[in-house]
Amino acid sequence: MARISWSIQASLQLTAIVDYLEEFDPSAARRLGARLLELADSLREFPDRGRPIPQGRREMVTVRPYILRYVHEGDTVVILGIRHAAQLSED
Repeated sequence: MARISWSIQASLQLTAIVDYLEEFDPSAARRLGARLLELADSLREFPDRGRPIPQGRREMVTVRPYILRYVHEGDTVVILGIRHAAQLSED
């Protein structure tokens, strides 16, 4: 079973997503945050389930419309970032 590690950038993005939604619907923000964490944690058992993208990374649509990017290295899955599908990718 893989270990999950969050990059600083991914942690900040998750916080920003939840904080933004909290302005409109605190309950929905908490549910979304919990669901994103749960889906990231599911990579412990299935680390290669996301679709492959360049540079050895993977991505998966988590809770529509959010995309989680990560890399699976050995026994560790590093969460690299979370973004809204409407946002341009940084690469």
